[in-house]
Amino acid sequence: MGMKTTRENFTGWEIKHLNQPLSFDDVWELGKEKYRFDTQDLIGIYVFQNIITNRFYVGSSHHIFGRLKSHASSMKSGKHSYQQINEDFKKYGKDSFVFKILTYCNNSQLHRFEKSWLQTYSEKEKLYNQVEIDNWDKAKGRWVRNRW
Repeated sequence: MGMKTTRENFTGWEIKHLNQPLSFDDVWELGKEKYRFDTQDLIGIYVFQNIITNRFYVGSSHHIFGRLKSHASSMKSGKHSYQQINEDFKKYGKDSFVFKILTYCNNSQLHRFEKSWLQTYSEKEKLYNQVEIDNWDKAKGRWVRNRW
């Protein structure tokens, strides 16, 4: 991955969780309100993987742990926007999913980094959200993603 953040300072919290596998339960815990002060400004790219099917989901967020908990919550309730994730969660359970923060970045780098990571994973792995890369430059609501 040739992209590098322009951020210079990282907290101990950020370094501790960067590129470390997090279980479903870890994500659930770290997404709780009591950690909000430590995690609220963590902008970056994340991935979660089903270790049985070897499928991945790559995403970006302005609040990574909140977003990961949102994924975990929707998976747990069977209401994730990608039906295949719901099916795999129901079939293989929460322990089949591992979460990782791939990189932190600035707000201005977020979508460019996400696209790059999506392309990286789509070239070698099966993406749950392949449609994101397929439709990257198409209008989405009021915005067209290629403006970044």
